[in-house]
Amino acid sequence: MTLQERISVSTAPEPYRVTQRDYKLLDESGAFVRYAKTELIEGKIVAVNAQHAPHIRVQSTLFRALADACDAIADGPKAWIDGSIDLAEFSMPQPDIFIADTLPDKGAVPLSTVRLMIEIADTSLRNDLNVKTPLYANAGIAEYWVVDVEGRVIHQMWGPVAERYAERRTVAFGERIEAATVAGLTVNTGIL
Repeated sequence: MTLQERISVSTAPEPYRVTQRDYKLLDESGAFVRYAKTELIEGKIVAVNAQHAPHIRVQSTLFRALADACDAIADGPKAWIDGSIDLAEFSMPQPDIFIADTLPDKGAVPLSTVRLMIEIADTSLRNDLNVKTPLYANAGIAEYWVVDVEGRVIHQMWGPVAERYAERRTVAFGERIEAATVAGLTVNTGIL
């Protein structure tokens, strides 16, 4: 049903779900210039919180460790920061860190190349656990980590089933974390 058909059928106001195509057009037109970062989550354009020192410190340190760990895996994937992921028609998130097999020459990162998504939660823990977990699981992201900066733990999830992950564990800062779905990817979280 088109938007015009829906408007003529409905008498109550309804929010309009933005598609990836709409989101890209808005971005290209400069609509988000005054925002540091936006994401498309289930048809809603979300302005992402500012990143403060604790978030930046953890993101940068973890990224460097993951990049080194990926480089140590022969023909392995690579670590990246803040890329737009082509998740679904109504979602294009920008995880803080992600592990992917390749990057395209242009456009968003294809979902099929993503092996692991990581969100750094300084002020966004509730959103990362309650909104992004089912979103990523439903899309089939094999593994998802939420780094709880204040709690000093990493919530590691894998084995997506519908809108949840079948497997979970919590790794305290200071312990080693081993990716469940990327063979050989291990990081010492004592650096965080």
